[in-house]
Amino acid sequence: MKRSQIPLVIAVALDLTGFGMIIPDIQLRAEAMGAPGWLIGLILACTFMIQFLVSPIWGAKSDLLGRKNVFLFCTILSVASMVVYALAHNIAWLFVSRLLAGFGAANVAVAQASVADTSDESGRTVALGRLSAAQTGGLILGPALGGFIAKLFGSPWVGWIGAGLSTLGVLAVWLFGEFVVAEKVSTRRKFGFGPLISEFPRLLPLIVLASIAWFSLSTLEGTFGRLLKANWGYGQLEFGILFSFESVIGLAVQAVGLAYLAKYFKENQMLIGGYLLQGIGLAITPFVPNLFGLFVASLFFAFGISVANPTVNGMCSKAVSDDRQGEVFGVIQSARSIGFMVGPLLGGFLFDFHAWLPYAVAGGICVGVALIVQFVLPRHVEQPG
Repeated sequence: MKRSQIPLVIAVALDLTGFGMIIPDIQLRAEAMGAPGWLIGLILACTFMIQFLVSPIWGAKSDLLGRKNVFLFCTILSVASMVVYALAHNIAWLFVSRLLAGFGAANVAVAQASVADTSDESGRTVALGRLSAAQTGGLILGPALGGFIAKLFGSPWVGWIGAGLSTLGVLAVWLFGEFVVAEKVSTRRKFGFGPLISEFPRLLPLIVLASIAWFSLSTLEGTFGRLLKANWGYGQLEFGILFSFESVIGLAVQAVGLAYLAKYFKENQMLIGGYLLQGIGLAITPFVPNLFGLFVASLFFAFGISVANPTVNGMCSKAVSDDRQGEVFGVIQSARSIGFMVGPLLGGFLFDFHAWLPYAVAGGICVGVALIVQFVLPRHVEQPG
């Protein structure tokens, strides 16, 4: 990791810590306010509805206005979302908090574009994997800290401390962040999903993967707190511990394991293995007998998603020109938002019928994605270098 990127990496880790703190609390907080399953799903999904609309715009703006300016603005919006979460006293304010989070979520896409700016094609997947390790590193502390704070001090403090952490990230990048100055981009160029696919048609199957595969993660996050309570009587603390365990696995895989795997496997092989492991982890989750079984299921899921996610990122980045890196990562994030919109809504609805049903559906989708990789993507990937 280059020294100039350290403030950016720290800021992403801090912001993701704040985001992760809210994950184990918001489902039960909304349920305590009287929200049914479908409404809890909608609260979680609205972040990604907004993200779907604005991420390509923020990504393209970072190509035009500079990565630093857009990153700072988006992260300030993230701070605002956590302040509103701290002050929320009804379901409407939970919605406002999640909407603001959606407007600010493109800071991760801008950070990914910045890493791509300074990485050659052969090392881009590994470099993006290390940034992903910084993201998951933030999530190691976030859910465990959020569950602990919610249990001992109450939900408002989850928002206040999360806002403070993200504010520290803003200061780090504002005072010390260094970004590559991108070549001048024409302001008349059309941007967004349609124009990008028209110019770079190889992106389409990759973006489809990014959308439907992340449905599985959103289904897990959108119902996991309720599943723990319904099946085993666990609460925010156990949710935080398990989610942090997944983050530890992700950190190890993305910081160290991904570079090793890239030497011996083609990118499509890494995707197939990653999605199959995700599916196995999801499918067995509601049927394990105890906390140890949940750790085993989490191990499969976390290893799989930690391989698949940066691999897709790297393949997409290599498929477009250097002056459209911010745009492509914005579009990827927008596509993933579709999965995150559908996952909590459908997951919450299915959970109200049977607690195991959303996990069976999401696991089956992961297997389907692996088949798509096997039969659709081979011509788009390169030999490992």
